Amino acid sequence: MNHKKTHSFPWVRYSKKLAQKIESPMHVGSYTQENASERGVRLVTGTSGSFDEGNFVTLFILVDEMDGVFADVKFQAYGQSALIGAADIACDILIRKNYDQAKRITADLIDKHVRDRKEVPAFPEETFAHLNMILAAIDEATDKCNGMPLAESYVAPPIAEFDPLNGEQRIYPGWDSLNSKQQISVIEEVIAQDIRPYIELDAGGIEVLNFLNNRELVIAYKGSCTSCHSATGATLSAIQQILRMKVHPEIVVTPDLSFLAPHLHSQET
Repeated sequence: MNHKKTHSFPWVRYSKKLAQKIESPMHVGSYTQENASERGVRLVTGTSGSFDEGNFVTLFILVDEMDGVFADVKFQAYGQSALIGAADIACDILIRKNYDQAKRITADLIDKHVRDRKEVPAFPEETFAHLNMILAAIDEATDKCNGMPLAESYVAPPIAEFDPLNGEQRIYPGWDSLNSKQQISVIEEVIAQDIRPYIELDAGGIEVLNFLNNRELVIAYKGSCTSCHSATGATLSAIQQILRMKVHPEIVVTPDLSFLAPHLHSQET
């Protein structure tokens, strides 16, 4: 991976949320082995770039060895402002994830975390090398976690990491005048932008099966979601909450239980 092709550019091209991250990062710092020992966790680090190239970042991650969950994350970085912003956002996302989830974090997920408008990238194209540097540092750190046990069942509810409207509900403009296909299209777009990326962190997936009476959304889980206890609990609640905030406050999300593992189906029946 070549990190030398990085460029400076006007801050006006950053999203406002990204600029705020750069100006006031929350996770700058480091941890030592002593810090890790005091908290009863393992310290792992991931590094990318070099001072000679002008961009360098190290992630310091405290990992609970009982379940592979990141208890805390800090970073030190030298280089372009975009690198600092990307590192701080990555720390936001990584905290309380396990190392298997962390391996699925993408540049697109980091970017979406600080977009002002969902259709406009927060990071200009010239900064993609900085995003790749963060991913390389994450890869190096997570490789050092291989072999740690993971919780038998885990899902990070989407709403825990992304609160699209600060909890304010609203109705999608002209919602009641849309036909069924148009309403499903709106729902699919929200799922693609605000829900699916987080579910995919857990090697899971979600598919829309039907939309009944303009209110009841029937979904099917895929991948690890089909055998996760949160599929009918925290994850389901999070999906419904996001759709209620971004589409319509009366939407009810119902999972098709035939797609779930037998032990989860029996719990519901």
